[in-house]
This record gives sequence, C-alpha cells and structure tokens, in this order.
Amino acid sequence: MAARLRQFSTLTRLTRASNTRNALHRKFSSANQSPSNLWKLGRLNHIAIAVPDLDKATRLYRDVFGAVVSEALPLPDHGVTTVFIDLGNTKIELLHPLGDDSPIKSFLDKKPEGGIHHICVEVDSISAAIKSMCIAYDKHLLLSC
Repeated sequence: MAARLRQFSTLTRLTRASNTRNALHRKFSSANQSPSNLWKLGRLNHIAIAVPDLDKATRLYRDVFGAVVSEALPLPDHGVTTVFIDLGNTKIELLHPLGDDSPIKSFLDKKPEGGIHHICVEVDSISAAIKSMCIAYDKHLLLSC
C-alpha cells in the first residue's frame, strides 16, 4: 500500500510539473515566444548550505578538503553570516544565523543538522526569468511577483 502511495505521489508531482510546463508553453506560444527565448540558464553560481556550526564547517572545508575559504562575513540586513568556499568552477556558501529573526535560524529549527538552503543559477535576464516564474507558479510563493 505504501509503495502505491509513493507511486501515486510521484505521478501526481510529475503530472503537476507537466501541466505547469504546458500552461507556460501555451501562455508564451500565444505571443510566439517560448520561455527559452526570453531568458537562458547560465552557470551554477553557488550552492548555499545552512550549517549549525559555522566554525566547524569552515574548518572541514579548509583543513580537511584543502579548499580556499573566505573570512566569515556578517550580513545583518539578511540575518546571516556567510563563508564562501571557492571550488574553481563554482562556490559553496555556508550560511549561519545572525540574530533571532534570521531566516536561517528558522531553517535550522526545522532541520537542526543543516542542509542545502538554496541553489543559485545565473540567468541572462533576471526580470524575464522572474516574470516567467510568476506566470508558471503561484505568485504568492515568489516574493518578487
């Protein structure tokens, strides 16, 4: 029974994704444009990982893996302290809460061991990318819509 529920859940997610793609394609086809003509995905800029212990995570990448690691940079406006790890072709951004109102604190409250917070991929037109995402997905999920 559990296997059937997992299959149904997976099928439902795939169907929803397909329906979203089809709706987006219809929306742009009416204007003789497809989303791929409006903007293109670029390179992976960074992967952000929320960590419960910034010093320990920094030491792991610097001392064990031998990576080039930046100094910790507090960003009070974002409620986070960041450390960037340079991998040559991309970066890892370690995120640690700065203050009780930090969005990273609430992330770690739900997932105390930490984990991937976001993935940043460059695009050639941020305004076009935001517009197509707002059309394709629920506008309430995206703050920029």
